[in-house]
Amino acid sequence: MNSKWSRSRGEDGGRDAGKIASAPVPGDRGILAGADVGVGITGDGNQLTVDGDVVSGDKHETRTTTEYHYHASALAAAGTSSTALPTHVDRRQQAELILVGPLNTEMLAPLLRQADTLLPTDPEQAARLYGQIASNLHGTGFRGHAAVMQRKQMAALQAAGHSVAAVEMAGNLAVASLRAGDYDQARSLTRDIARLALKSTEAGEPRADRAERIAKLLQATADSLLHPLGELDSLREVLSASSAERDPEYRPVLILLLAEQALAFDPNSARELDGLVLEAIDAFAERGNDADHTLLRLRLIRAHYDPAERRALHQRARRHHVTDRPAAMIFAREGRRLAEEGEADAAVEAYRDAVNAGIRADLPQDAADWLYSIRTINVSYGPLAGDIDDEHRLAQALRATGTGRLLVRSRQPREQAMSALVRQKPREAIAAAQRWLVDTVVTGDWTGELEALRFLADLYRENTEAGLAAIYYQRAGEAKAAKKLAAASGDRLLPLGPLQGVPWRVSRARAAQLEAQTDLLDDDAAIALLGELIDMARRLLSGDLAESPLRHLLHQVLRSACTLAPRGTAEQASQVLTDLVDLKRTGRGATRFAIAYRHASLALPAVTKLLDEAEQGTYDAWEALGESRWVQILTAPSSPLTAAEQTACRTRLATLATLAEENKYPAALALSQVVADHPTVRAAALEALDRIQSRPAPDPHNTTIGDQLANDALLVCQLDESSRRRCAYRLMEIALDRREIADARRSALNGLRNLITDLPRADRTAIYHQAKPFVLGEQDGSHLDSEMTGTPHPLSWARISFGTASLRGPALELAHLAAELDDEHHWVRENAIALLRTDVPSDVGDAARVLAYLPPQIALSVDPALLVTHHNRTVRQAGAFLAVSHAGQHPRTIRRLAEDNDHTVRRTLAEVAELRMKEGPIDPVVPEVLERLAEDVRASVRHAAVAARAS
Repeated sequence: MNSKWSRSRGEDGGRDAGKIASAPVPGDRGILAGADVGVGITGDGNQLTVDGDVVSGDKHETRTTTEYHYHASALAAAGTSSTALPTHVDRRQQAELILVGPLNTEMLAPLLRQADTLLPTDPEQAARLYGQIASNLHGTGFRGHAAVMQRKQMAALQAAGHSVAAVEMAGNLAVASLRAGDYDQARSLTRDIARLALKSTEAGEPRADRAERIAKLLQATADSLLHPLGELDSLREVLSASSAERDPEYRPVLILLLAEQALAFDPNSARELDGLVLEAIDAFAERGNDADHTLLRLRLIRAHYDPAERRALHQRARRHHVTDRPAAMIFAREGRRLAEEGEADAAVEAYRDAVNAGIRADLPQDAADWLYSIRTINVSYGPLAGDIDDEHRLAQALRATGTGRLLVRSRQPREQAMSALVRQKPREAIAAAQRWLVDTVVTGDWTGELEALRFLADLYRENTEAGLAAIYYQRAGEAKAAKKLAAASGDRLLPLGPLQGVPWRVSRARAAQLEAQTDLLDDDAAIALLGELIDMARRLLSGDLAESPLRHLLHQVLRSACTLAPRGTAEQASQVLTDLVDLKRTGRGATRFAIAYRHASLALPAVTKLLDEAEQGTYDAWEALGESRWVQILTAPSSPLTAAEQTACRTRLATLATLAEENKYPAALALSQVVADHPTVRAAALEALDRIQSRPAPDPHNTTIGDQLANDALLVCQLDESSRRRCAYRLMEIALDRREIADARRSALNGLRNLITDLPRADRTAIYHQAKPFVLGEQDGSHLDSEMTGTPHPLSWARISFGTASLRGPALELAHLAAELDDEHHWVRENAIALLRTDVPSDVGDAARVLAYLPPQIALSVDPALLVTHHNRTVRQAGAFLAVSHAGQHPRTIRRLAEDNDHTVRRTLAEVAELRMKEGPIDPVVPEVLERLAEDVRASVRHAAVAARAS
């Protein structure tokens, strides 16, 4: 039976049907057609020639001519062969080979038996036969079986006492495996090389030093190229410390692998390898054969940072001095570079040239990837008009025409990475994802590169490498993921690259991360970064910076600048307040307050800006004016505004509220907190009372979501006692009605909390007793709980949740406000402690707040030391409140709170300390802790501690 079938006639394949021709891999001393990596042994009879040494029985003599041949496939090592099967494959013959097994054919089975028989008595002859078998197997595509024969060949060489020869053979095998992406084989061979090198040294073989150098070089290669964190220093140092004269001939190939990995992992570091890259280019240029495009790939690395090299390559491709595969690779890499630099039109043109050359070179898979890159460019830079999915449909059609690729892998790294992730093998997944990233960079697959970057970032995040995850999220342009990672990183400042001079998606992700970590910056860095953000915002507004068609970068820069503004100088904060805050989509009131709070001189401009926005009829502005922080600025004696400025602002607020038509309700709410006796407030309060009193009975077929019972009750507080009582009883009826949804019942309980302090004692006592069943959970269970509350099913098409179905937390706060007697406060305390053990976060938070504000004589029995170990930060904040309030009894607890992992707990500690120090003398442990907090890594904690020490 003929065990071979012909290969496809690609550019790198043979030209004749029965012949396979390939160029030598650098470092290989001769390549026999089709062999993956084997050992050819010349000579006849009992004579064996190994690297110039003739071995015949016990005779050992040295020759000056090397006749020992490594059989390494240029295709497998270079990774540039098309995987498309030819149209004339004999499928019947192929099926027979698969079912029978390639080693059971009439040609190979006798050779294998002969080799196994000769192995104990004549290992040299056995090695020759194993090499012949491996060569045949590789030529027919059975590379895995060929690898098994090569292992046998290495064992035969070792048995014959030729460990150095085995090391050299294994070295070529390892390099070929690395180029083919077969990392498992490369690792295994590296271990074998180390073992064989040690044996050759112990045996005192003449060329043992060469074996040691090969072992050292390949161990450094494995340590670097397969390092899960992408650290390449080991191989870089070994290559820099050695020379081409001492290293194996595949040294330039290792330089290529190192440089491509550096380009993929840290593009800016590729320039540092220029000396090594030039050495490898010169070595390949001398050989004059670049069938596997290794020389081209080295020059493309230089083109990344050398404009002259880039122009030369592009000119050759444009003038058709290179065609097909080389031209496709040059155009694709140019398209990737232009896309990164924001030159969208030129990038699309380059990718179209790559698609054209790729199709002509029988590379439909890569051509499809380049079509997707065009689509990604259009989505990233615009225009969004037209049929944005046309490239997608073209790519799908193209993929069905063949399987040809620039790089041939033993297994596609993307597939391997996904499989390893599912099998929970993170090291394997990261290694495959790294290879995936490198391959996308080498082939210019920009869409695949972004996908690989996201995948690697997710892997590093899940495996506690937040720093690397941040770097890869930034490069991928994943702003939301970068911000989420930064928020989850606690007090660790993640690495942040430059905001300008990079693609807009990278700038956006870095700005988002900066927004989340503003509090961790030192003062000088905050001022410098704020200045850069202000400059970026102005350039984006003027159109000087490349941007997405939906202005994603501008909106993120505005958010980051506004978040950072309080940390900047007064001049910078004024610029943000004047020029940028109004351009934000949301949160303008919060930004203005933060600026006013940190820069007292800007308080009046901040309030004026907010009132101007309210005058323009903006709902958010009126809603912000009703918040307690703005009410404090407009009314409190400690406000940064003078009394005259406060009066002027309140007068203007009252005038605006009277004129507000579209936002009448939020205007009345804001005015009720500042000028409670204003006629507009009373009219709105009467309307609110009427809405509560006339609220219709629940309809099981029609549910209203988001009613304003709590805010209406806040307005009713401005009416007489009789009106407040009627409102309170109606709210309790709503809360007790199980036909209502949980959100409505919770809103009613919150409305009662707003009213409770203005009710007579008898009414408060009655409400306290009515709230107790709620606290005990006896009133849980509302209409549509299963559909509207709790965690929605992950497979539900509409994942809707309006919070928890529990009413215990709001009822506990209501009972706390209604309690009058010590027994009632004791009951509230015990149930608050019990509620800390629930798994409903909102109930736990409500219980913690109740414990913090218990009457002092009741709170004495609550041990803060038990609270500071709780996983919920609100509970630890309550512990800080109680501990500082009784500082003399809890010094150890206070010191422990100063080291809490959550900065909000440390800030609460400083803020409570400031309150207690204003009240009178305090235990010495508090100033001690404040001194430590004044050096905290968080700016907000430092600011609170400094303010407390100054009080």
